[in-house]
Amino acid sequence: MKLQAVKLYEYNASFKHAIVTPKIKLSCRKVLIIELITDTGQHYFGECNAFETDWYSPETIEVVRHQTEKWIKQYQNETFNHFGEAQATLDNLMAFPATRSMLVMAFYQMFYEMHSFKVPYGATVSGLTEGNLKQLVDTQPQRVKIKWSQHVLQNIEMLKQLDFQPNIAIDANESIQENESHKLKQLANKSILYIEEPFKSLDKLEAFTKSELPPIAIDEKALSQDEIMKIIANNPINVVVLKPFRLGGVDKVLEIINVLKAKDIKIVIGGMYEYGLSRYFTALLAQFADYPSDITPEGYYFKNDIVNNAGILKGDSIYFEPPEVNTAQLKRVY
Repeated sequence: MKLQAVKLYEYNASFKHAIVTPKIKLSCRKVLIIELITDTGQHYFGECNAFETDWYSPETIEVVRHQTEKWIKQYQNETFNHFGEAQATLDNLMAFPATRSMLVMAFYQMFYEMHSFKVPYGATVSGLTEGNLKQLVDTQPQRVKIKWSQHVLQNIEMLKQLDFQPNIAIDANESIQENESHKLKQLANKSILYIEEPFKSLDKLEAFTKSELPPIAIDEKALSQDEIMKIIANNPINVVVLKPFRLGGVDKVLEIINVLKAKDIKIVIGGMYEYGLSRYFTALLAQFADYPSDITPEGYYFKNDIVNNAGILKGDSIYFEPPEVNTAQLKRVY
């Protein structure tokens, strides 16, 4: 297929409830969308999971846009006969994994048939407000991940008092302070699935015995296959959270999944407050995860989306159909 045209769009919607993490407060989610158009009139889309600022990663939306425009100028009008040829054009983008991930998302649809499937529902909440608790009760996810806060132990007890009993995970975002280390020991007896990134430095884990720690997951530190393997070889890591936008895309994550399963390391697929297009691919990868991943149903974060029926809640699972992007909602920027 010949790549006849490429377009870039922006989309921005407000969260139903502000996202509050130890690092930032988000009231809306701006994303970049790419559209690949072939000479046969087929349209394939990719969603960028970078943020407007560098609070999470130095690769911001503007960086992605700049790198993508360079790629377009080089490869528009190229002919691609199989997925490997598309991958070859992305070799120079490994330093820009969010850019590569967006492009891979579009190319993957070009060469692989998209199917319908369902995955376990894993919700993430930023504080247990009355609205958040009601949402959990109404939707009853299999897993609830809460952000670390000074009230984390109380939040766990609140979750255990709900009418349904979800598995519980914690996202610390590298933010546990020295005077809070005792809480980590207390969590070892709370039957949580795992805690993500308790400290900025993994060396701090050396102060704990194995029995004093809950299962430990890496997330922000899972930057590449090589880096992941070094970390699990030298630290008490039980779980790895794989985020496609940080690792270069769906194809790279599939490779890493195979390696980690051979090492008996548990896998979770991480989402990044996504719209329906990207959420489909996070869910696609979550089919291979060991625990419920960061998959939410349509309407959980946003009232409006770029894809209709993007994850329908059915019991404690979410049903996905191949995404169809509504370009009428998008703002053309290239």
